[in-house]
Amino acid sequence: MIFVLSKRFFPFFNTFFWGALNDNMFRNALVIMITYQSGFSKGTASALSYLAMAALMLPQFPFSATAGQVADKYPQHKLFRWIKFAEILLMLLTFAAFCFHTIPAVCIPVLLVLLFFMGTQSAFYSPVKYAYIPRNMPEDLVRGNACVSAGTYLAILFGTILGNEVITLPYGAYVTGGLLVLIALIGYGAARFIPELPSPQPDLRVDWNPVVSTKPIMKTIFHDFVLRHCVIGLSIFWMAGALYVSQLAGFCKEVIGAKESLVMIFTLLFSVGVALGSCLCSLVRKRFNVVRLVPVTLILMALFTLDLFFASQTWSTPECALGVCDLAAIPRFYRFVADLILLAMCGGFYSVPLIALLQKTAKKEEMARVVAGNNIINAAMIGLGSICSAVLMFTGMIQVEGIFVIVACINFAAAIYLMRLKNCSV
Repeated sequence: MIFVLSKRFFPFFNTFFWGALNDNMFRNALVIMITYQSGFSKGTASALSYLAMAALMLPQFPFSATAGQVADKYPQHKLFRWIKFAEILLMLLTFAAFCFHTIPAVCIPVLLVLLFFMGTQSAFYSPVKYAYIPRNMPEDLVRGNACVSAGTYLAILFGTILGNEVITLPYGAYVTGGLLVLIALIGYGAARFIPELPSPQPDLRVDWNPVVSTKPIMKTIFHDFVLRHCVIGLSIFWMAGALYVSQLAGFCKEVIGAKESLVMIFTLLFSVGVALGSCLCSLVRKRFNVVRLVPVTLILMALFTLDLFFASQTWSTPECALGVCDLAAIPRFYRFVADLILLAMCGGFYSVPLIALLQKTAKKEEMARVVAGNNIINAAMIGLGSICSAVLMFTGMIQVEGIFVIVACINFAAAIYLMRLKNCSV
């Protein structure tokens, strides 16, 4: 607790917390609007939900490498403020788009475009965020990243609750847009308290050509054994997490046969699980080499994911949507709950050592560029996974629960790949 409230960490924590909350409130409100309020068909709604995730992640490709150069060139405290100010402008436009919620054919495409611009803002924000801890708290890499991971998923939790609940209120679209603007203002206020941080490489030349700026950092990552394994491992994690979260609304509606309130409950359980797993990693870091536990947690994630699929095969979807209280009276429902919490805890534990190891391995003067390269590959995996899932769902080749089998197989393969990091430590 003392660490979280320190002058070095607390303003930084508040800045990224409110930003993550805003991103997820926006995206989840849009997914609920698409799934439950737009009147689109099952396949179209599922495909648009995946496209919402893809729209948020695709900007990482053209902008991340340049964003990493910007983060290595300019003072971090100024970048935090500039980026949060851009968020305010985007949220004002989002509020205007929500005002046309009664015309889904107009409102939803515009919101998807704005979600793309939010992804662009995030592409510039992420290298600054993940370069902050190794530059300013190098002695606390695991604990700092555990707090960032836990805080991020708690922000996802609260953002999802707000997005899911507020959009369903009378005049919910207007209230949602107004809250997005308010939260952006709070995040900018928090950024004003981040202490002054000098530039790590002020003479660096920023190249705005995405191809030219991406090539050298990709070379740095893939020519280094540890960085390469960390980045690929993190990309698997983010792709799996994106597919889990994107599919929750469809899974709750089409498989379990639940009302939209269960989407909020399941997202709550997933976010709390990741936060608990991150905190557990921080607690055991002094007793165990947590890097060696990475493949184990990934295998467990795959097993719990497969069990979600098998549980769905024995579940009879009701004709009428069930509420949370109705589901709570069915013992078999708790199998879904247990699988979701346990796979989320494993995910939270799994990601923290890889992030810390990446930060420890990267050179200080190019930390943000390495983070940016990691973001590009993460986005590639998330975008590829989301688009392929959308196509498979839209064409009817797989059902909602079939995504879990695909993710589990990828997790098993990644666990074998990451066993080569067994001699590393953080």
